[in-house]
Amino acid sequence: MLKSGGMAGGVSSSLGKYLGWVPLSPNQITVLAVLCAIAGFGLFYLGEYWLGLAAFALAFLLDAVDGAVARARGETSKMGGFLDGVSDRLVEFFLLISLLFVPLGMPYAPDAFWIILVLFFGTCMAAFVKAYAAYQGALTREEADKMPGILERGERGAFLMLFVFLVLYGFAYAWVLFAAIALLSILTFLQRLRFVVK
Repeated sequence: MLKSGGMAGGVSSSLGKYLGWVPLSPNQITVLAVLCAIAGFGLFYLGEYWLGLAAFALAFLLDAVDGAVARARGETSKMGGFLDGVSDRLVEFFLLISLLFVPLGMPYAPDAFWIILVLFFGTCMAAFVKAYAAYQGALTREEADKMPGILERGERGAFLMLFVFLVLYGFAYAWVLFAAIALLSILTFLQRLRFVVK
């Protein structure tokens, strides 16, 4: 569920309005997103990169739809929010470790393992600061939900999909986009940390 604002949040809300008829509960959509991510991981491991990319694209789409459908139907719940947060992390985790199986083959590209570590740190800590600030009462839930972020999860997922597409398409310097995503994730973490402390 894309709780954040920005372009991704608007897209998520629109999807929820149009997909309210889907015969699955929001929690079932959440579980299906994780299963698609696991399938994507398996496909990347087997070298079926284009199919894996499609599976991850579907996982991110479902992950954007579940919360929006819940809101459109009036079926939001604390358990649903919890499952969605866990799903967010799992989908992103499976995508990041799947990148270890992608043959980059790009000139002057640094070791992708270290970029993945930096990116994973940035994504986890940005989410952690937001959740923990609300949990400890440093911010209200409403304030935490409105917390700014240079690179929100929805946009980050879209850029990661674009990166994989460029790699598979053979674009030589796609790793620059990958490194930029990692850097922006760290900056998002620092931005949110400063927001809470300030």
